[in-house]
Amino acid sequence: MIISVVSAKGGVGKTTVVSNVGTALVKNFGKRVLVVDGNITTPTLGIHLGMLSQEKTLHDVLAGNVNLTQAIYIHPSGLHIIPASLSPTSEYPDPQTLKEKLEEVKNSYDVIFIDGAAGIGREVISAIRASDNVLIVTNPEMTSVLSAIKAIKISRSLGIPILGIVLNRATREKHELKVSDVEELCEAKVIATIPYDKKIPESIRRMTPVVLYDKNAKSVPAFNSLAAQIIGEEFRKEGFLDKLKRLLRLG
Repeated sequence: MIISVVSAKGGVGKTTVVSNVGTALVKNFGKRVLVVDGNITTPTLGIHLGMLSQEKTLHDVLAGNVNLTQAIYIHPSGLHIIPASLSPTSEYPDPQTLKEKLEEVKNSYDVIFIDGAAGIGREVISAIRASDNVLIVTNPEMTSVLSAIKAIKISRSLGIPILGIVLNRATREKHELKVSDVEELCEAKVIATIPYDKKIPESIRRMTPVVLYDKNAKSVPAFNSLAAQIIGEEFRKEGFLDKLKRLLRLG
C-alpha cells in the first residue's frame, strides 16, 4: 500500500506525521515500511530522521542515474527511507516517474509513505498519482483547512481515494475548528487528532521521531493509534502490569 501524505499548506506537520507513524509501524507492529521524501525542492524528511548526507537520493533515482534500491537507507529504528537531496540546485528532476519507480519495490513493503511537498504543484500531483490512498494533514484552523480542501479536490479529480484527515497540533482552544466542522467542510472523515506537544520540536531538534525520543510524550498515543488504523489493527497501550513484566525481563 502506497500512501501519499499531503496538504496544500506548508508547515502543518506532514513530515512529523510521516516520520512518527512510519516508525511506530516498524517498532510497535513489526511492519516493513518505506518513507520517501517527495518534497524534491525543499526536503526535510531526512532532517527529521537524522539522515543528512546520503550519497544517493530520490533526485538521482528520478534523473535515471541510479536504481531506486540504491537510494534506500535504513534508519536505526528499522525504518527504510529514500531521502531527497538537501543540496541546492537550479535544476530539479521530473517527478512524474515516481509511480513507475515505486512499483519496483511496492511488494517488498507493507506500507510506503510519500511525504508530499507543500502546495499543489507537480511534486504533489506526482506523489498523489503514485499512491493507492491519500492522507490529508491539516491544523484545526480555517486557513489550513481551506488549503486541505484543495488537496482533497485534486486527489479526487485524479481518482485516488482519501484515507482520511489528520488534525495536527490540536489544542482544543475556542478558536479551533471542531472535528465535525472539519469533516463537513472537507467532506472527508477525520481519522486522527494529534495534540499539540512541546516534545515534538525537541525531538526534531534531536533529529529523532518523538515516538522514540520520549514514549511518554503527549502525542505518542495518537501516532500509535493512527499507525494501527492504517493497517487495520488495534493498538493496546502498555499498562502497569505490561511495563512491570517488560522490566522484569530486562532485569
